[in-house]
Amino acid sequence: MTDTLDSRLARRVGVVTLVVALLPFLLPIALEERTIVNGELTDYSYVNVTAIVAGLAALGYTYRTVASLRFRSAMNRTFTALFAVLVVVALFQLVRGSGVIPAVTECSASYSLDLCRPEIDRS
Repeated sequence: MTDTLDSRLARRVGVVTLVVALLPFLLPIALEERTIVNGELTDYSYVNVTAIVAGLAALGYTYRTVASLRFRSAMNRTFTALFAVLVVVALFQLVRGSGVIPAVTECSASYSLDLCRPEIDRS
């Protein structure tokens, strides 16, 4: 009985991880503002609402499920690894969605998973 419950939970955690990882790329709801002066990007702000909501939901799901597993003394290495991956993906989406990295680093690239400022087309 526990093996069935464990395998169902492991599958559910895997699905949640995939949804959190892919949903912000497949269904982006982004707010972006650019200020260009004399052909130069002088100000850039970016927020991806989908990434922030997915990251927060994943962290909440992780907290609730891990607390339940620990209460039942059912936490094992497999679940620890799965939840660690889910937390890393959730934190990546939170950082990516908040737009902090482009504001701080000021790197620019044509495609960088929204971690850099976009390049300006000079033509």
